[in-house]
Amino acid sequence: MSIYSSDTNLIEHIASNCSYVLRKSINNSGVNIFSMKFTVSYTLVNVIAVCILATSGDITMSWTSPMYPKLYSNDTSINPLGRSITEDEDSWIGSLINVGAIVGPLPFGFIGERFGRKIGLLCIAIPHVVSYLTMAFAKEVYLFYFGRILGGIAVGGGYTLLPMYIAEVSDEMKRGFYSVFLGIFWGFGNFLPYLIGPFLSVMWFNVVLACFPVTFFIVFLMFGVETPHYLVGKGDTGKAEKVLMLLRSKSKEGVQKELMQIKEGCNKNEVGHFKDILLNPGQRKALFIALAFITFQQFSGMNAITFYLEPIFKASGSSLPSDISSLIAGAVIFITSFLTPALVSFYSRNAVSLVSIVGMALPLGMLGAFFYALDNNMNVENIMWMPLASLILVILTYQIGFSVLPWTISSELFSKDTKHIAASFVSITCWVGSFVVTKFFRDMTNLLGNAGTFLFFSGSCLLCAVFVVVYVPETRGKTLIEIQKMLQRKISMISVVSHN
Repeated sequence: MSIYSSDTNLIEHIASNCSYVLRKSINNSGVNIFSMKFTVSYTLVNVIAVCILATSGDITMSWTSPMYPKLYSNDTSINPLGRSITEDEDSWIGSLINVGAIVGPLPFGFIGERFGRKIGLLCIAIPHVVSYLTMAFAKEVYLFYFGRILGGIAVGGGYTLLPMYIAEVSDEMKRGFYSVFLGIFWGFGNFLPYLIGPFLSVMWFNVVLACFPVTFFIVFLMFGVETPHYLVGKGDTGKAEKVLMLLRSKSKEGVQKELMQIKEGCNKNEVGHFKDILLNPGQRKALFIALAFITFQQFSGMNAITFYLEPIFKASGSSLPSDISSLIAGAVIFITSFLTPALVSFYSRNAVSLVSIVGMALPLGMLGAFFYALDNNMNVENIMWMPLASLILVILTYQIGFSVLPWTISSELFSKDTKHIAASFVSITCWVGSFVVTKFFRDMTNLLGNAGTFLFFSGSCLLCAVFVVVYVPETRGKTLIEIQKMLQRKISMISVVSHN
């Protein structure tokens, strides 16, 4: 049954039934003395559905950690290649996902703008499935290369459309709360390979992973809706109204204010091009903020840590097995991701970002200091706990804000007509940075040592904290239209000050 039925009463009926009542009655007097009402949000249903795709994407990020020991093995019953991979092959398997992710935003950004966010997200699931199944049955290293590139293309598309979709189906009061749901599902995606990877063969590991994009495709095809912003932008106000009624569980009259706000934003920006961002001072500033914020995120080194978690633990000389250490770290990634929705509900985006970023800088500095002591033959017997403790703190503080807020804020800074263009550039920038950090991580450790590498990551976090204080606007509780006006107003104020 299509939600785009011409029968408005049908939509109102569906919206009204998004809540149900549980009553417990005591029949002594025939009076109902206890009644509880639970509201099921259709917006939340859609957010959770698309977040399954987020899990499918971030599985690829930590995929390498449990797979590297298998691919380095000379045991043919473990390694499907029949030989150990080389260090060069290792670096390509780790980094090629970023090459694909650099490309992914362009086609999927186009599909999302031309054919709709829903169609774009459904299309992203297809390369994910093909990627996992290719690597499940790969016998040559080049098939792993192909699978990683294809998975990367899907990841790049997902990081482009997912924040955009969630921002556009959410109302302004819950937009931040729903957006950080991505962090929870990204965290679960990072955790899953550590949890099951060491205990499954290469084939079954990848087959299990393929189930996630398949599940998303089926669920979202059945229950997913197109965003009201996209529909208004295409001139289909009637459908947009019906979607809003379903998402908000309100009557036709109840969604008119929000519908008018969406129309206002779309009427001001009918057709978008990259030059519109460059020629508009507010949009130009938004692009600078988004690109810089996402670049700092990558140069915090988190992707390199995720890709090479087991080798990092081995290099530290910890007595705890590296796969167990990785499992603990992965569990922290997942568990702490639940903190972000609560934090952004009570505190400003910038406050949470600063706590997260500075919180990363300190344990990264501790880790650098540990490796400095180890490399210089100092006695570290009494601080062998430090690598695991430091990495857990890095992961914990990253997950509470820095993992998702750059994407959340970036999705809020741009007008409707330029959002898809900006999202593509932000995603491409992210994955270029990730490629540089992951491809040359081993080169960095060879050149700077483990100590210098982690101290570099710590310094990048400190610079990012300064950047947030100086440049990043607070978007919590503001509509997308209000954010646009705020950016323009700040540019105007700067212009007035400079002229005076």
